[in-house]
Formats: sequence, C-alpha cells, structure tokens
Amino acid sequence: MLVKEITPALHRLQEAFLIYEDQFDGEWDRGWHKFSDMHPDVDLKKHTRHDALKILIQRFAYRLVCFDEKMVKSFYKLPNKEIKVAISALVDDDVLRETESGYMLCEDFKMLKTFTAEPIKSVYAMHRNDVLVKSNEHWLKERFTHTYPDTLYYMLIDGEFRGAAIGKFRYTPEIEDVMLELPQAEAAERKDEILQAIQHLCGENNPIKKYQGGKI
Repeated sequence: MLVKEITPALHRLQEAFLIYEDQFDGEWDRGWHKFSDMHPDVDLKKHTRHDALKILIQRFAYRLVCFDEKMVKSFYKLPNKEIKVAISALVDDDVLRETESGYMLCEDFKMLKTFTAEPIKSVYAMHRNDVLVKSNEHWLKERFTHTYPDTLYYMLIDGEFRGAAIGKFRYTPEIEDVMLELPQAEAAERKDEILQAIQHLCGENNPIKKYQGGKI
C-alpha cells in the first residue's frame, strides 16, 4: 500500500485510541503499538463524551482566553451541535461567560475588567500546528490564499495575523515569498524584523526568495 493510504488509516486508529504512536526518542522511525498495551491503566469510560468535551473546552479557554464556537470546531474538528451544547452547559455552570468578543472563563472576565494591556509590538512566525493557528485556521486559509503548494508559517504581527510565509515543504521549508497585509511603508520599515522572525523558525540554511513579491 502507498504511504498516503496507510497514514490516514493509522491516524484514524490513533484518534479512536486503538493504536499509539511512540515518539519518545524523537527519531524519524516511530513505532506503532496497541493503545491498551502502552496505556493499560487508562479508563476510556471515566467521562461521558459530553463531560470530556466540557473539560477540553475549559482547557481551551484557559489557553486562548477568548474564543468562539468556530475556533473550537477548527481546533478539535468536532460536530457543531456537540460544541454548542457543551459551551451552553459551561455557561449555565458559571464556568464560562459570554461577551461581545466570544466566551471566556469567568475568572478571566473578572480580572480583565480591571486590567489594562500594554500595546503589543512584536513579530512572530507561527507554525501551522501552533494552537493559535489551528484554532483560527477556518478563516486564515480563506484570507491568505496563494498559488504555492504550502503555507509554511502565518505571521503574527503586533498581536494580529497579518500575513504568511508561503512556498513548499519538502525535507525542509522552501520559502518562496512573504505576503503581508500591511501598509507598504510599514512593510518596508519592518522588513528585517519580519524576515528575522521567519528565519528563526526555518533556519539560516533555508533562504527566503521573495518579500512582497520582490526578489531579495
């Protein structure tokens, strides 16, 4: 069988807790084992599906601070109906609070009422598997479209997603271009800062070929 046929089947079995991928040594070759052999003491019936989802959403809220149903769907890939029921139950239990921007933990809502944040001035290249990217993937893919095979990183600039490093991933990232939603003058002024953030992730041996369509 082809790898592209085997891998999705393995991932489905992994999601069902039937098999387990051993990644302890960080090597390329990773063994697959029966989940029950690797984790004999795990009780898969300890929580109902509904209660387990409530726990997951509380942890999600702790990491994201403020979120909406689409973000939960984007990250966990679960049915909308189940997500809505779990969030509603958490609101009824006074665990979550609904705000104009979305939902947040009640303790965070109380703290933020008296908290004043400093303006953010930073640039980060965010990996596609980062929790911020995965939970906003539903709109990031639509917003930053291009004709290259891969979006390698999304650019978090001053606390907002404002661009992407695009190209192709083979054995290492091959960055063809950097697309940005910034005024031309600001993009030019912060060019070195943005390129440095990308190079920090992809490594100095993987040159960036273009910036805003122009050769570097």
